[in-house]
Amino acid sequence: MTMMATPAQIQIRYIQEEDRILMRLNTVAEEEYRFWLTHRFLIRLWPVLQDALMSSPAVKQHSDIHSRQAIIAFEHEQAQSKAQFNSPFREASNLPLGKDPLLVAKAGFRHQTNGALALSLKNVAEKGADLTLTHDLLHLLCQLLDDAAQQSEWKMSSLLPNITETHSPVAAHQLN
Repeated sequence: MTMMATPAQIQIRYIQEEDRILMRLNTVAEEEYRFWLTHRFLIRLWPVLQDALMSSPAVKQHSDIHSRQAIIAFEHEQAQSKAQFNSPFREASNLPLGKDPLLVAKAGFRHQTNGALALSLKNVAEKGADLTLTHDLLHLLCQLLDDAAQQSEWKMSSLLPNITETHSPVAAHQLN
């Protein structure tokens, strides 16, 4: 069972007691999805997200890595300038996947005809959600995940190499 969701608000934080990252998403349909992301899973998710960032039409126009990184950095900066990081996360009463966060075991992405990406997050029983992400939302999701991973002390390499070095860290770990 897979639900389709368009995020309106994202909160991502490392929960030390669980040694996992909790990702909560509110959608434009006023539903809330909750996911647990483990260290092992995040290691496997990093290349998927990096491929998604590299799939931007502006990035794909360039063949050398330095130009691609510069375009990604520019897109990242644009996405961050539009974000509202200080709004409180709104609790939703409609929880399509249940109250307890879903332990994510599988992820993938596919391009949609409107230019957005569908990020699929599922547990081992194939229960999950397909999240529709604009390119700006993808950048912000990557930033929030990267921040949480760095707080976890899992010693993971940055998801956004050569991009986040030029930016100040995000104070809050949610996205509206």
